[in-house]
Amino acid sequence: MTAFTLNANHSGRAQVLANAITFIHALPDDKSWVVKIEKPEYTGKQRRSIFGPAYKSLMEFSGLEGEDDKRELHRYMLCEFFGHTISPLGIRKPNRTTMTNENGDRDPISTEVAARFYEFLQREGARVGCHVPDPDPLWKENRRA
Repeated sequence: MTAFTLNANHSGRAQVLANAITFIHALPDDKSWVVKIEKPEYTGKQRRSIFGPAYKSLMEFSGLEGEDDKRELHRYMLCEFFGHTISPLGIRKPNRTTMTNENGDRDPISTEVAARFYEFLQREGARVGCHVPDPDPLWKENRRA
């Protein structure tokens, strides 16, 4: 299997794209091929950051405790970030989660969306006076690399 990774905002992205196109054009015509385009799923480290330092800070600030409160906080933040619908009983339901799309199908968010979601949590914390620390002091620099 051959894979080409098009990293967001990377200086070598255009060259990687050109290489991928050249590779596809060079495939023999006498065989069938499957070309698959996938977005990188968000990582366990990103998930641990959301449910670790981000939600820990927000929960301590707001007096929330336990797994039920953490799930409710997560649901609230998903509704705010991805939008929501209102059920017939008046309950807000997020349009998608970090692991499922709008249709309920498994579709994990990308690493880029996970990073934007974490930044959203930091902004929401700042809006109410709660500091949500970076999950790793160098995470933004590593993301750019």
